[in-house]
Amino acid sequence: MKQLLSLFTIILMLISCRDDDFGNGGNATLQPVAYQVKVSYDKAVYGDKQAKTATVVMTNNNSGDTYTLNTDANGYANFQNVIPGTYKITVSKKMLSNEFLATFGYQAASAEMSFNGVQENAIISANIQSTSVEVKGARVGDLLIKQVYYAGSHALQGASFRDQFIEIYNNSDQIIYADGLYIGQLYGKVNTATNNSYSQANGQFDWSKSIGMTMGNAANTDYAYADYVIKVPGNGTQYPILPGESVVIAQNGVNHKAPLVDNTGNPITIQNPALTVDLSTSNFEVYLGNYNLSIGQPVYKFDIQNPAVPDMQIAYWGRTGYWSPNNDFIIDNLGRDSFVIFRADDLDALPDYSDPSVTTVNSNTRYFKQIPNNIIIDGVDLQHYNPNSQRPKMLSASIDASSIACDASFNSQAVIRKTKALVDLPNNGGKRKVLEDTNNSANDFVKQTANPRGFQQ
Repeated sequence: MKQLLSLFTIILMLISCRDDDFGNGGNATLQPVAYQVKVSYDKAVYGDKQAKTATVVMTNNNSGDTYTLNTDANGYANFQNVIPGTYKITVSKKMLSNEFLATFGYQAASAEMSFNGVQENAIISANIQSTSVEVKGARVGDLLIKQVYYAGSHALQGASFRDQFIEIYNNSDQIIYADGLYIGQLYGKVNTATNNSYSQANGQFDWSKSIGMTMGNAANTDYAYADYVIKVPGNGTQYPILPGESVVIAQNGVNHKAPLVDNTGNPITIQNPALTVDLSTSNFEVYLGNYNLSIGQPVYKFDIQNPAVPDMQIAYWGRTGYWSPNNDFIIDNLGRDSFVIFRADDLDALPDYSDPSVTTVNSNTRYFKQIPNNIIIDGVDLQHYNPNSQRPKMLSASIDASSIACDASFNSQAVIRKTKALVDLPNNGGKRKVLEDTNNSANDFVKQTANPRGFQQ
């Protein structure tokens, strides 16, 4: 009887499987298709011009498979045999000053320009076989986010999240003072779900629908939104960054390789010092203890202060009376944060908004500082290491056209900028490293073991 039932089951399975389930017949979703991407420059700035020799990268949201092709003389990238699905399309183009002059008829602002564009959640199918992407000129800053160590080290054998840091680099040939520089930790949706009334097509918040917002879609295209903002102290000329040098901003400016005592008096042991870093010589640390006390909150037990390391100023930790519940500067070790550096004459004058999912304000409502793109010096979108857990971008393509991720959390990895060139320092002073800066983090960064003030290995 069991044999007859098994045979009957197999016959039913064969009957239910039609030819087109195996890619034959009418089911075209499994058949590769041709797909065309038209790339043009920002029409409002450069007129109606197509971008030739731009690099187009299409990444499948589910599988992570990528297709790469350069545009032809008419600005088209004609892909063949693309598996249908949902894709992220990033476009990048480098242009030297002579090509810029020949293309647009006037001199470029710098010797090399970068153009970037992005389209998220592009559908490729038998019925949708083309799209258009507009590339915008990317701002190239003298100060760069050089390294973000967010993954942390092993939770038991290392320092967990306590050893995180950010490094800011002077990529110019002039002294730049860090005094007054702001670092913003951005806020946004961390999933691509669009089945609600407050999301854009790419899944990110539609900030135009926030309570009190009146600027329409410019709220999404012209601004970023910060959860937290910290500020470099100083009188304006107190903290110089020499050409080719950097400042390290630690969560806790201590030697994480050595045993410590937390703020409750409990010892912290490190089983494998090789997994973590020594941040006792950091330029700054983000200590929230005094701030927490000022708003009636306790000092977090792992927010350990090193009196020898200057404290960053806490510039924004939520609207007055609606403070953030986060009582330490912690970077998401899964990679779902974004960061910007910027300068502002009056940060307090910049408005803040609740996220657009909020319909009624209460005591738990949080507000996020609105930062204009035109004051952002540099930014980077981090990304979840799991291709199936990708999040929508927080930054516009003109600031970062893509994103960068470590391989996992708690694996001691950081993302660090590539070295582009070595140039001579004046008066036979040796060499200065020039770092890659195309405002496309997938091109500009690599992932490697965290190394404060280190460079690409």
